[in-house]
Amino acid sequence: MDKKTNVISYDKDIGLDCDDKEVVTLRDKTNKEVYGVSFKTEDKIEYDKNGEIISLFEGMYCFAYFDAETLELLYIHKKSGYIEVDGSY
Repeated sequence: MDKKTNVISYDKDIGLDCDDKEVVTLRDKTNKEVYGVSFKTEDKIEYDKNGEIISLFEGMYCFAYFDAETLELLYIHKKSGYIEVDGSY
């Protein structure tokens, strides 16, 4: 069963630095030149009616892998697995 998530959206600026280009072995065991971009997801904070914090889920650090030729997002790697382009994990 695939699950869906909204960890990243295309309207977020996560910073792509051309110095980050490298050849990596992808999950399908192929070698590809990619840009690896690290970023942190947004914190999720809930407040009660008095404005006090009732829950806090700190964002996680992830790595997005972009094809160096097409700049297409290949997938996102996070601590507990991978997120595909369609949002499934």
